[in-house]
Amino acid sequence: MRWRTVCFDLDNTLFSHEDAFEKAICYCFEKLQEQWLQENRIESPIDVAMWFKTFKKYSDLHWNQFETRKITAQTYRRLRYHDTMKEFQMPYSDKEADAFHAQYYDIVDSFSEPFEGLDELMNELKERNVKVGIITNGGVDTQYRKIEKIGLSSFINNDQIFVSDELGVAKPNREIFDLALRKLGVTNEKLFIGDSWEHDVCGAIDAGWDAIYLNTRKQPASTDHEPVATYTKLTQVLNLIKNDQTMKG
Repeated sequence: MRWRTVCFDLDNTLFSHEDAFEKAICYCFEKLQEQWLQENRIESPIDVAMWFKTFKKYSDLHWNQFETRKITAQTYRRLRYHDTMKEFQMPYSDKEADAFHAQYYDIVDSFSEPFEGLDELMNELKERNVKVGIITNGGVDTQYRKIEKIGLSSFINNDQIFVSDELGVAKPNREIFDLALRKLGVTNEKLFIGDSWEHDVCGAIDAGWDAIYLNTRKQPASTDHEPVATYTKLTQVLNLIKNDQTMKG
């Protein structure tokens, strides 16, 4: 078969983090508004969709500072919350920003739904005796809860899951890919599938892996790296593996 090991990114690769993020943030804001209206801290409700659009704008605006470690995760969360509240002339404080995000992290995994074809893909790989793993950037508790929620724990053990915050190294750093290979006990015929061109495609190829660009967010390639294929749906990955005779065991 072509690959003995197939590893995946998590967010926006195996489920839509964008959808879960929006639903969870909107839920938290709706609850906050209800409380503030009852306490007369605000006079009238704000349109939730408009508020989220602004929140997403500031999330994107401050993201690079966080990703390049110029600010901490807590500062990043406070900035996007404060700036959004300022724009709507609503009350805000560091304590309230922290409480808002604590609620978000408590519930976001409940809004995570697997992409179509995930179970069938995992079963197909299992039948072909392909070793499977997850390599993801993010917080330990949050990422493990997402994995549980979308049903991956029945296919993948904890020793096949590699989370950046747990390991102290993040994609696209080659070290996290190398570490996964050592833990999985393989060195060649390996494929990585992910939605980020820089983190997943470039990171994997530079680490000596084949890569599939699962472009679920319709983002253009930014380098001349050459993935095995570019798809927009997980079902297309499933079809590749099912129809590729070199994958037969």
